[in-house]
Amino acid sequence: MIRRYASAGAVVTTDNLRAESLAPEALLAALKADHYYSSTGPELHDIQLDDDFTTVRCSPVRKVLITGGDPGAQVVQGEALRECSLPVAMFRRGWCRVTVEDTHGRRAWSNPIYLGPGCSPSTKA
Repeated sequence: MIRRYASAGAVVTTDNLRAESLAPEALLAALKADHYYSSTGPELHDIQLDDDFTTVRCSPVRKVLITGGDPGAQVVQGEALRECSLPVAMFRRGWCRVTVEDTHGRRAWSNPIYLGPGCSPSTKA
């Protein structure tokens, strides 16, 4: 995993890239496949999409959200959540994004995950 740091005042954001290696070809392939996410703290370890649900694995967080182009959200809240599955039916006509929030209010968010007909291929964090 490669991390790039950017600071805007008191907020530090990282871009996290999952690549096979540090070879330029592997880095470029990971970027083209959208295998990266941004964060101000939490880590997204994996996002898996099946027909009805998105399963999220992450560092311990208090909230996991799926939001998208259609109004509304799917939310799971708890203490030290590390994995959960959320339904994606309400986003089937377009796209959604996974966001996780830790106990300090810091967030990590995925790239858009395209679900609708004619949209770009699905992405994984």
